[in-house]
Amino acid sequence: TGLLQCWDLKDIKLAYQLNKALEKGDNWKFLDVDRLNGYWSKFFSLLCMMEQIEVVLKWYKEMSPSLFYPSPKNILDLLQALDAANQLEVIPSVW
Repeated sequence: TGLLQCWDLKDIKLAYQLNKALEKGDNWKFLDVDRLNGYWSKFFSLLCMMEQIEVVLKWYKEMSPSLFYPSPKNILDLLQALDAANQLEVIPSVW
């Protein structure tokens, strides 16, 4: 629910704090695989909406596919972020 509040509030700083808590120790083990993938999916969508494209691409390279498998919505969010940043030439490298 914490990430949903971050999403609703569009609060990237709060999302980063929540992510830091999740990455601490074994906290990630409190989420099953489906919830963990859902968490990363929401986190990535928020990044696409709120962060600079360089930051989004950095997270994408770190997260996919080791931490989560991007959903079609995540790919659409990434494409929209690339389009907004006028970086469509990057598409082949993220595909």
